[in-house]
Amino acid sequence: MEHHCVTASLSPLPARDPVAALAVAGGDADLAAELFAALLAGLPDELAALRAAVTAADWDGLAEHAHKVRGATRYCGVPALDEATESLERAARGGDPVRIATSFASLEAEAERVRQSGG
Repeated sequence: MEHHCVTASLSPLPARDPVAALAVAGGDADLAAELFAALLAGLPDELAALRAAVTAADWDGLAEHAHKVRGATRYCGVPALDEATESLERAARGGDPVRIATSFASLEAEAERVRQSGG
């Protein structure tokens, strides 16, 4: 299998937006912290599952799993990671391997930013 060097571009959006996270949690700081901690705890497994779908060229499975991950990113005040996950889902639905590889690299980079921001 040929490997291509894929450069990840980081979003201008912040890795974390505590104000948005608090708003989604209805002003409950403990709930916002709990949601973020759950996201951090689950990210390694989610990335592994997404990577497996990319490796298998399972675009339908990739799109479905990215959509599932967005269920978490949408509610945790992580706008750049949410945008990267949405971009991966769109790329998977389009079935373009180059765009998928680029989107996945960006998602990994944004996940690392999130991890560093709160891990």
